[in-house]
Amino acid sequence: MKIKNFAAIKSFKGESQSTWGVSMITLALSCSSFLGVSSSWAQSPALPSTPVVASVNGKVIDAKAFEQIIKNNVANGLQDNEQLRSAVKDELIVRQVMVQEFTKLGLDKNPEAISGLNFVRENFLIDFLLRQHEQKHPLTEEAIKSEYERQLGLIGEPGEAKQYLTRLIVLPTESEARGVIAELKKGADFAKLAAAQSIDATKKNGGELGWVLPAQVLPSIGTVMVNLKEGTFSALPIQTPSGWYVIKVDETRPFKIPSLEESRNVVIQTLQQLQRQAYIQELIKSAKIVK
Repeated sequence: MKIKNFAAIKSFKGESQSTWGVSMITLALSCSSFLGVSSSWAQSPALPSTPVVASVNGKVIDAKAFEQIIKNNVANGLQDNEQLRSAVKDELIVRQVMVQEFTKLGLDKNPEAISGLNFVRENFLIDFLLRQHEQKHPLTEEAIKSEYERQLGLIGEPGEAKQYLTRLIVLPTESEARGVIAELKKGADFAKLAAAQSIDATKKNGGELGWVLPAQVLPSIGTVMVNLKEGTFSALPIQTPSGWYVIKVDETRPFKIPSLEESRNVVIQTLQQLQRQAYIQELIKSAKIVK
């Protein structure tokens, strides 16, 4: 999301956990076996031999995948202890049992299943690519401070302005965004859908962007935002250069100028989004595209 200004942001809440206390989304996005159920689903190179955590009908769960999942959960606020490790191991075992049954029944040849995996795989690859780019181009403290001061100069007097505690789900296509809206209308949880399907960095926080002013976001998004009541979401997808957005307003409040520390997360997200958009545009320009 392109943010043109800044606002204070609430502390992020931890992701929802499964009945074993482990994020299903974290597991889904970090377990290599999930992206390679069978060769007909994803042509992935074989992993090098690694220590085995457990095995199911001869199919091993290697330590490398296990440790990556532990690392992801710790990054999301959980403690690395025996309880977490036991829970992760148990969940990986159950998942492997279910994956094997899926393949045994021949469902890996089902067109709908193949299409679904391709969608998950593409989202994973896009997210991974963008995260890798961010790691290679880390933001400096000087850049963060400079962006804060730039935005501070744009604000002027806060007046009667309102801030909106906003969540968002970003999808690659309009049809996928309409599918998400259809699920929301049926009562699906916005945060869970964001974590599972959004291609935006806010997915790890259930889509929470934080407190923003309408002027901080793209006009097409700001116009929808100010017309949403607390607890409601956009009825139609919003097209932007970086994808199709579905937004939700959790709360509103009068605006007051935040300090650098209060607005740090949003300033960082602003810079990251600008960085991502520049990278995406660079890739598009270098690609041979036929419409």
